[in-house]
Amino acid sequence: MSAAIVLSQLKGLLEKTEQLKGKFSKVYPTNDQWDTLSDLSLKLSEATKVVQDEIRVLKESRNERAWKESEEHRSKAQSSRGDLFAKGRLKQPAVFRRSIITIFEGPKDSKFDSEDTRFRKESTRKRCELIRGLSPDGVISWALSYAPTLWAGGSMASDVFTCLLDDIEPELVQTWPPVIRDTLHLLMEDEESLRKSPEYNGFLKEIDDPSRKTVKHRKRRRTEEEDEGDEEKHSLSPSNENREMKFMYTNAPASNISKLPEPFRTAVQNSRLWKWERSQEELETTGCWATLFPKDHTQDVSLTIWCGHDDGYRLNDIFSLQHAISS
Repeated sequence: MSAAIVLSQLKGLLEKTEQLKGKFSKVYPTNDQWDTLSDLSLKLSEATKVVQDEIRVLKESRNERAWKESEEHRSKAQSSRGDLFAKGRLKQPAVFRRSIITIFEGPKDSKFDSEDTRFRKESTRKRCELIRGLSPDGVISWALSYAPTLWAGGSMASDVFTCLLDDIEPELVQTWPPVIRDTLHLLMEDEESLRKSPEYNGFLKEIDDPSRKTVKHRKRRRTEEEDEGDEEKHSLSPSNENREMKFMYTNAPASNISKLPEPFRTAVQNSRLWKWERSQEELETTGCWATLFPKDHTQDVSLTIWCGHDDGYRLNDIFSLQHAISS
């Protein structure tokens, strides 16, 4: 049930109650009816108090509730970005293109739109404006993660939308795979409205600028539980915290080995896993490096690499690693 329906029902009850005011002076109840009227008015007062209390509690807890309700969407956004960087291609290119067009064009009006449809489209336009207020990397992250049908006006609660908006902004400037830039430029060639849009042209210029800086105008929303746990967390070393893995990203293009600096590159190439992978003629990816993301987004991400056995000891010597655990 939507908030609009609940509001309409409450307004209807209020109007009917107010209409009763002038009627009491025109009726002459019996003693039994007076008792019934007194009981009903008391129950009405109690019901009103229950509604007031429930609205107050929901209002006070709406941020926490929306944060929890948006968890699945936020996880999907993280997964979508990771999948793009791992494979270098869009999983749903049509959805990405439609999202970008909607964000910069907004929904199209029709003379046949009902009043409710016009209201929803106006709400969608306002949301598009808020999304365009993100950094270019934030806009791309949003278009990658959420189809317009998910976040359009009337489809998603405003509190959940705000949570997603607060969380989508990458903390660092992104070096997107070529498919993103190519798609964005082709869209401008294909869509006349985008060619004529100053905002879209400015957006493309920023994406094409390799020297652009991180925009810190948004901050991730924090839940009350996170705030309360801060003091305890800061008293512990991050390495001693309870960590649960949520995502692992691996299977990168094997050609990216060239991006690894020495001595890591040679160490990886000496691993049995690397050599086995390269012996498989059709295998173009490698599992020799991976990132492990914890469930708690305030905790650090682990980067692991596979290397040759002797190379592992050599890396210990180079970086002066100390023996910590035996089994």
